[in-house]
Amino acid sequence: MSKVIAILVGIAITVGLIAAAHFAGLIALDFGGNAKTAKYKNKGVLEVICDVEISRPGEKLTPPFETSRMPVPATFNFEEGTGAYAGEYTISLNRKGTLKAQGDLLELHRPAMFKRHGVVIIGEHVTLDRRTGEFKQWLDLDGGKRLDLIHGTCKRTDNAPF
Repeated sequence: MSKVIAILVGIAITVGLIAAAHFAGLIALDFGGNAKTAKYKNKGVLEVICDVEISRPGEKLTPPFETSRMPVPATFNFEEGTGAYAGEYTISLNRKGTLKAQGDLLELHRPAMFKRHGVVIIGEHVTLDRRTGEFKQWLDLDGGKRLDLIHGTCKRTDNAPF
């Protein structure tokens, strides 16, 4: 009988430790399949660092592109509704983009109107998927074309979940 009690006490301690870790925010448990309806705090400033691959187009904007990897910081300011990152054709700290938050996805957009490599660039977009940490950046070109330039993954600078 003492072996059964020891096993039950062990199970109770394990359940208690898992519950404490869940409520402390160390682990996330999905009771009831609500992982897709995660609620995010869209307040304050979210700072991330992203490990990205950058594709740099040549003179004619045709592949193959020169690629490189580098860390890129990004900031999403929910109070101001803006955001910025340091990368190619950047929505920079002094020329911030407009922030739109929809569930898991954060999107920065800035309209543009300049010519580069013989093509008119009409907008710049950056997205961050808070569920997966996926980061993307692309340009809208005249004629309804899209030029993908950056993709990678991000983590919060304070190691907290998104």
